[in-house]
Amino acid sequence: MRQVPTRWTVPLLTTAALLAAATACTDQQKTPAPVPSSAVIGHWAGDCGATLDIIDGGHFAFAGFPSGEGAHDERRLTGNGRWYLYRGGKDALPPSLDLKHDKVLLSLFYTRSSDGAVTAMHFDEEDRTCTFRQRKQEAPGR
Repeated sequence: MRQVPTRWTVPLLTTAALLAAATACTDQQKTPAPVPSSAVIGHWAGDCGATLDIIDGGHFAFAGFPSGEGAHDERRLTGNGRWYLYRGGKDALPPSLDLKHDKVLLSLFYTRSSDGAVTAMHFDEEDRTCTFRQRKQEAPGR
C-alpha cells in the first residue's frame, strides 16, 4: 500500500473538510419550489384595509390598495388589471406576485411556511407595509 507523504496529509484533510462543509451548506440552502398560480388565486384582505381578488386567467381586482408612490402618498387605488408570477433568480429580486394596473407595477412578496405554502403576501412601500392574508369566501346563503 502506498503512503501519502506527511507534508500532504494536512492540506488533503483540510481540503476534504472544506468540501464536506460546502456540500452541507448547499443542501441546507435549497431554493424553495416556485409558487404555483393556484396558491395565490382567491380573495385576500390586507391589514391596511385593502382587498385583492386574484382571478384564474391572469386578472385581478383590488380596492383601497396603497398607491405605490411613496410613504407620504395617502392615495388608494381601486380597479383591476393583470397579474404575473415573477420567479426571481440569482442576484435578482425575490419571487413575487406582480400586479400591472394602468402603467404601474406593484409587487407583493411572499411569506411562506416551513413546508413552502404561501401564508401571506406583503406590499412594502418605503416605511410601511400592507400584509395580505387569504380569506375563504363563505358559500351563498350562510
